[in-house]
Amino acid sequence: MLQRLLFLSISLATADCATLASVASQSSEAGTVVTNAIQPHMAISSHGVFVACIHKGNIVVVASHDGGQSFGSPMIAIDVGGRARGGRHRGPRIGVDARGRLTVTAPVTFDGREYKKKYPTADLYFVQSSDRGKTWTKPKRINAVEKKAPESLHWMAVDESGEAHIAWLDMRNRKRGQDIFFATISDGAVSANKKVATTVCECCAPGMAVDASGRCLLAYREGGDGASREIFARYRGGSDVGFLKPIRVNKVNTLEDG
Repeated sequence: MLQRLLFLSISLATADCATLASVASQSSEAGTVVTNAIQPHMAISSHGVFVACIHKGNIVVVASHDGGQSFGSPMIAIDVGGRARGGRHRGPRIGVDARGRLTVTAPVTFDGREYKKKYPTADLYFVQSSDRGKTWTKPKRINAVEKKAPESLHWMAVDESGEAHIAWLDMRNRKRGQDIFFATISDGAVSANKKVATTVCECCAPGMAVDASGRCLLAYREGGDGASREIFARYRGGSDVGFLKPIRVNKVNTLEDG
């Protein structure tokens, strides 16, 4: 059966999430965005509605410029030769800045030897487009140490200036377990990778929100061998400062151990 991405047929008077949530709650109409696709992620702005997903084994973007009433054909952002895989939050992320520039991140590999394995090890790559997805930059790797982000779990958000903020699970310098590393993309260049959380849940993707000025809130679930894994958050007040100390979010123990 064809897997379909469905988008609520709505008209966006503004491009904020509150408007989307309000209109979506009142609408029951849905239309097909693209068939044979998995792992969708969406970005909305005054420049359009953009959906990134894995389509026929490549990372593609489909765009709407009429508030979601209609979508164009899939545009390949990262060509993996039809071999990209995904599932359980292991897929692309997309963001759009105030100028309409798109940034897409995705866990993929261009190493043909990896596809001989049952579970190929991917790295995190990004591409950008300044013409609404018609053309894209060449893929660049985000994780500085290759093949050390095998879980492929990550999050990315873009602020209005165009700076992209990425957090991902990474196991460099350790034999087991996962840490969270963080980097930014500015003017097409990846910043130094910084460890921002240690021993986190090995199968939980981090979450992140970024405001217009680049202030960032990162959320994650701790790992380890304890009987209860809790949820923590770290705040970053801008591109020129580091993250504050972690704050536990949940008041009652989750009682979930992995």
